[in-house]
Amino acid sequence: MISPDQILIVFNPAAQSGRLAKLELDIRAESKKILGRTGFVSTNKKGHAREIARTLAPSIKQIIAVGGDGTVHEIAAGLAEANAEAGLAVIPLGSGNDFCRALHMSTDWRRAFEQLKSARIIQSDIGTYSWMENGESHSDYFINAFGVGFDAYCAHFAPIYKSWPLGIGYTVSILVALRSWISSGATVWDLSDEKKPIFSGKMMFTAIGNAQDSAGGYKVNPKALITDGLVDPCIVEDLSFFKALSLLPSARDGKHLKRKEVHYHQVRKLLIETDRGIPIHADGEVKSMEARSISVEVLPGKINVFVPKDAPERL
Repeated sequence: MISPDQILIVFNPAAQSGRLAKLELDIRAESKKILGRTGFVSTNKKGHAREIARTLAPSIKQIIAVGGDGTVHEIAAGLAEANAEAGLAVIPLGSGNDFCRALHMSTDWRRAFEQLKSARIIQSDIGTYSWMENGESHSDYFINAFGVGFDAYCAHFAPIYKSWPLGIGYTVSILVALRSWISSGATVWDLSDEKKPIFSGKMMFTAIGNAQDSAGGYKVNPKALITDGLVDPCIVEDLSFFKALSLLPSARDGKHLKRKEVHYHQVRKLLIETDRGIPIHADGEVKSMEARSISVEVLPGKINVFVPKDAPERL
């Protein structure tokens, strides 16, 4: 058992377009009722959750992300930077909540707190990526999904619409982005063992999954597991507006892999070279609009995560 003084709740009041702030007292009360006394910190700026995780992880055993996928992204990156043994737990209170589904946590936040009482720890892979921009190299982490091209372009629009009701905001951002998107020429290389091309041509996007879901429940990477030591690039060729629209319903449940325009792989490391700078995102957070020479690699079992006691053995 983890003692109460070794548990830290990191609460993001800006989640759900700021609406989560109204739930703070309820969340404090529920966490105290179920978990007892814990630490509680509210974030106050972008990057704050990452800073908290990196700084405090050595002194705690469990850090609970209360917010959306952006909060999870920051805490996971902070834990990875600190090489921390502290485990990440997720209370899903964002707009997408994609990573909580990979953990098999309930999307009902009160039920998720109940699940943490008897949760077990597993080791999750995490992804690392780097890119060139204006002659400079940059790098960072992702825990759920990393996108190159159109899906990152959609993430650029998503903050405008993600507060829309019934979870339709992400779909609306896709429709808006489709109106102005222009695909680029690209070559995707598998660098797992030796450098070999797995795609060359006009690319709409490459969605690289550590987990299955992204963009608020689209099963873009249906074969992805967070414990298999692989990342799954789903490469989609350039599509017309109407062909792209026809792809959306099938991507909800992973059936898009049957389309001839979709190329799916499982690798340990890859490189994407494009004929122009293009957008990239990590866990829904846009990192660049002009990235080039983008490399991605999996770090197997890099961080500890909490999952319900009845979650499948293979995640």
